[in-house]
Amino acid sequence: MQNNDAISATISFGNLHDAVVDRIRGMILDGALKPGEWLRMDDLATKFGVSTVPVREALRQLQAEGLVTFHPRRGAMVARISAAHYEEIYLIREQLEKLACRFAAEDFERVPMARLKQLLDEIEIAETKRDVPRRLQLVREYFFTIFSASQKEHLLRILSTLWDLSQQYRRYFSSVPEVITQRLAHYRMLYQACAARDADALSRVLDEIHTFGRTHLIPRLREEEKQNLER
Repeated sequence: MQNNDAISATISFGNLHDAVVDRIRGMILDGALKPGEWLRMDDLATKFGVSTVPVREALRQLQAEGLVTFHPRRGAMVARISAAHYEEIYLIREQLEKLACRFAAEDFERVPMARLKQLLDEIEIAETKRDVPRRLQLVREYFFTIFSASQKEHLLRILSTLWDLSQQYRRYFSSVPEVITQRLAHYRMLYQACAARDADALSRVLDEIHTFGRTHLIPRLREEEKQNLER
């Protein structure tokens, strides 16, 4: 008889399959499972108290989501960090985030400013404490508090998947000096644009954020990949 207690706390909806998917996805996004780490189905099944069948199915679903890769005769691995992969995700995110903010700016009353300010304050505290997992969680909620004001269900679902795919990159860039000096300034400007109900300012800040990523983060990944190949 399977022991489902080991994963019961992670069940957010549906059945055992969904719970295992949620648990493994969470471990990847939280950094408990690192990019390039091999995923042994037997070990995961034992950890969760289930058979290998739901684990195998979960890994296949996560492969479809881009978080896991399968290698012939070797098994499954957490997707590695890749400059090309990140650039593709980033450019798609850029367009869809602009669209979400454009919809949100149609009625700034839909943006819960008190919650947005609370999140900004908590982000600054997490930054001071260098609590990377907490900051990543808060930053995602901060942006989606704005995006959700678009009230576009399908757009938000796609954006959520794209943010999942870029989570390991945000963690990777967390300690980059130029990122540290810029991110809080950008978050504050986003808040100010929403508080002023200024659609043009909101668009400009989002453009600044994405321009920074294109000019600082993607080239940095490319250079690191080049150096790794030369070693």
